[in-house]
Amino acid sequence: MTDIQAMSNHIQKRLASLKRDGVAAGEAAEWLLEANLLEKDKQPHTRLLTLLREGKIKGAYQFPNKRWVVVNTSRFPDGTQRVIPIKDAAKSCKISEKSLRGFLKSGEIHALDFGPTPALFHEEELRRFHREVLDPAYELDFVKNSKRGRTDYDKLKRQLYYLRSDIRLIVERIEELIRLLE
Repeated sequence: MTDIQAMSNHIQKRLASLKRDGVAAGEAAEWLLEANLLEKDKQPHTRLLTLLREGKIKGAYQFPNKRWVVVNTSRFPDGTQRVIPIKDAAKSCKISEKSLRGFLKSGEIHALDFGPTPALFHEEELRRFHREVLDPAYELDFVKNSKRGRTDYDKLKRQLYYLRSDIRLIVERIEELIRLLE
């Protein structure tokens, strides 16, 4: 088994040497394969995703769109809660994603450097952009992902339903065993 701490440190050192804000999970897996820190099997990325889900890799974060990234912890000591994907940024700014990409190309807003992943923005940069370029009249309010909370609630509700069903089956079997023993 590979050393998880060594994997985490390798990703952070590579991000620092490339002066990047973060990396997508797929690219991070390729880095680990090159350094022989990740086993070479049919799906090496799956092993890294498992470690990311378990929270064992420093700087791991999953965006609401289910994409995993590893952020440069030296650049984001407060975590990634202030990093916003382009889709959510466009909704918050009340402009289209295409328009936001146009502003990005023109240099009026700066995206974080996560390599070839879709554009990601820091919350403060979006606030500056909105204040200076779009509409200084009102304060930018970031869209909250209420669907995710509801989904978690529904998931727990389903698990409870199945747990109740399992308990009923266990009780029925115990009662049947008691009848047989009498």
